[in-house]
Amino acid sequence: MLVYLVNIFAVCVWAMFFCTGKKTILKRTIFLVLCFVQCVIIAGNRYGIGSDYSMYTAGFFSMARTGFEELSYEDWELGFILLNKLIGKFTAWPSAFIMVSSILSLIGPFYLIWRYSSGPFLSVFLYLNLYLFYLDMNYIRQAIAMSIMCFAFGFLRDKKFWRFLLIVAIAASFHLTVVYMVPVFIVALLKITPQSMLLYLFGLLFYYIVSDGALNILLSKFHTEYAGSVFIESGVYFYYALFPLLLCAAMVALSFYLKEIPRSLSVLMHMTLMMGFWQIVMTKHSLFERFSYYTMLFVILAVPEAIKEFRSQLASNLREKYLEQMGGEADGTRTLTRRVDSTVFKVMAVVYIAVFVLALAYNLVGLIVPDAGVHGVLPYQTQNRMNIPNIDWFFKR
Repeated sequence: MLVYLVNIFAVCVWAMFFCTGKKTILKRTIFLVLCFVQCVIIAGNRYGIGSDYSMYTAGFFSMARTGFEELSYEDWELGFILLNKLIGKFTAWPSAFIMVSSILSLIGPFYLIWRYSSGPFLSVFLYLNLYLFYLDMNYIRQAIAMSIMCFAFGFLRDKKFWRFLLIVAIAASFHLTVVYMVPVFIVALLKITPQSMLLYLFGLLFYYIVSDGALNILLSKFHTEYAGSVFIESGVYFYYALFPLLLCAAMVALSFYLKEIPRSLSVLMHMTLMMGFWQIVMTKHSLFERFSYYTMLFVILAVPEAIKEFRSQLASNLREKYLEQMGGEADGTRTLTRRVDSTVFKVMAVVYIAVFVLALAYNLVGLIVPDAGVHGVLPYQTQNRMNIPNIDWFFKR
């Protein structure tokens, strides 16, 4: 656990140097490169970390021994098999596969933040605390597919369906569940209104009515190994959904507060609402946890973007309110600005503190409550068995 806490602390330190004062592309890039490098070091040098670690390393070793004439393995997708074969051409060491897959899993999220985030530090902080980093060390195929999807956000925002579909097709060669993002594109075309948000409630109601019967039919034909499994018979503990659902509720409240919602924020609000939808669904059937992560990935953009719009609208509303109290006197402009700035600062301080504290608490719950931590990331070990102090016992006692 110490490794992950130090990682978060280091990100906070880099933010003090590169995310304060005048914002420049250079400072933004240096900050994200530092964060990216330290995450690659942690993920790429791990040993036995992640519930699926043994499955993937065994699969790589098996595929590394055969040539490109054999392009099938279990039910894995072709793109991922080709990646294994390509790495296997140079080395059969699983550690090389782990390093390469870690880099590929992290490139997308950090490009997404570098290119589109309104608050790089907050985006990185959420990425580390929403279990997304831990997912990269467990669901390797899906993590690479999610990383590829990061390059599709601009097409999603700008309604460029065919380019978006091309990215989905590439990502699907690593994990087929990413096809789910096609209907996400269609839903994201809707404007955020009370009526459109009701669709999510109707969707949940419909799901709870038909889910058991529909799953029994589907699993009798496809992926029969899941029929009757723990992934269908039980759900994820509710506390895993608590913080994401709080973010979802905050987005709903914000949609009523804002007078106008830009296209970019509208898309990101849909991502947050869909994340909330699947977070509730997975408490009944844990199999659907995977779908939640595809949209959760974009929530790391949604939160800073929503905060930026809220701050702007708050300042505008306060200016109108104070100006009305002052009788519209132009002579009080300086006093008005000071009052607005002071109030906005206090409100935003509360908002930021709440987000950071709740996100960190959510992370700690995921590390403390499960025996091996969420996604099986505890206790952390390196490839060369470097002796890293283990403080898990202090929190779990």
